[in-house]
Amino acid sequence: MRNLFDQYTQPENRLTHALLASLEADPRLLRDFIRWAVPESRPRGRLSVLEQALPGAPEDVSGTEEDERKGLPDGWIHDREGWALLLESKVAAAPDSDQIRRHLRMARLLGFTDIRLLWFTVMPVHHVLARGVVNRTWADFYEWLTGPRCRSEWARRVAQYLEVAEVQADMKQQLQEGTLTRFTGIPFNDDQPYAYSQAKRILGLLRDRLAVRRDLRRQLDADPKHPGRGAIKGKGGTAVWDFLALRDLKGSPIFTRSPHLTLGITESQLEAYVTVPNGMPGRLRTQLLGKEYEAFAETIHQCTAQLERALGAVRGANLFFVIVQRRYPSMAAVPILDMKMIFDPRTAFPGGPRGARNRPRFQPEWLRAAYEALRHRKSNLQFQIGAAFPYDSCEAVRMASIAEVVAKTWIACRPVIEAGRERKGKGKTK
Repeated sequence: MRNLFDQYTQPENRLTHALLASLEADPRLLRDFIRWAVPESRPRGRLSVLEQALPGAPEDVSGTEEDERKGLPDGWIHDREGWALLLESKVAAAPDSDQIRRHLRMARLLGFTDIRLLWFTVMPVHHVLARGVVNRTWADFYEWLTGPRCRSEWARRVAQYLEVAEVQADMKQQLQEGTLTRFTGIPFNDDQPYAYSQAKRILGLLRDRLAVRRDLRRQLDADPKHPGRGAIKGKGGTAVWDFLALRDLKGSPIFTRSPHLTLGITESQLEAYVTVPNGMPGRLRTQLLGKEYEAFAETIHQCTAQLERALGAVRGANLFFVIVQRRYPSMAAVPILDMKMIFDPRTAFPGGPRGARNRPRFQPEWLRAAYEALRHRKSNLQFQIGAAFPYDSCEAVRMASIAEVVAKTWIACRPVIEAGRERKGKGKTK
């Protein structure tokens, strides 16, 4: 079914139409939008909203894209007291300062005396703007639409339209850098079921947010420039995942040679693990596992204790140790899962923090079984340690601050990363 806002062929014109149509439909949203966009300027009279038409001229949107080529602003919001807010939106095209100045001159010629121009771009404009010009990014706008103070039904519709537009093929071709939206949490629940295309979009936004964190670079030596999986080409499924590389990988695309920070969005939960891949060099794997079970158990104990401290206030978070065996019929095929063992690493250790509730029973056989499988493996085994955040029991997953929780989860798993790293100044282990 065609979306209400799909009136034009050019992606950026569709975005502008979604914005202006919603503002015209909801006067309160319109007033709130002006306060957000140009807080220092206030209209005095009744407002009118125009889309690529001149105030006082017959409005004819049928030739909108031709009109744009003639130099009309994308939108006007004005009153009859001389106040005007012009809108100019860009997605793929480079910002044009001369065009902006022509729009402002046109407004003055039409008799407006209190003039502002809102310039929407994908990336922020850093050069000096003309007087009366305000720059906002589409992602800024999306964050405002989804904020707690913006409760308009029309705001929700525009926000959802931006989400859908961002994954459409023609828009993706134009978005060479930057995004239309911003990570604000994971919305999946009974009312908004998991959708693969949206999960992939949200995953990219969350990964981008995590990749620039200084604490991950400082404490784990994460590599913000590594592209991770790069283009995720899947079109369906019940899960999508990506990773942040560590500098140990030295930019190599073969991420199965080194531990990495895995991020997954499944149909039921958000997952954040440190992954120790099957292809890790044997000497480093042996170093991580230790000569005896007790050394490996101590590493996992340190991780587990740090995970408990990091996630103690996050209601609904679950700790997991995962060991997996997969095989691939071909390079491009979906892997066949031969074995997957999942358990709470707290089961391996008695006691725990004072007053801890719902702590699992002491059952050390699970970690010992995992160790024996890894130590004497005859197949391609990888293991992961970290946490999962189910949509139905962890409210924190719906907020942008879940990114902070994911970072703390990875940092808590630092003992595993350090145990499997080259030891500086000591040479390679034999």
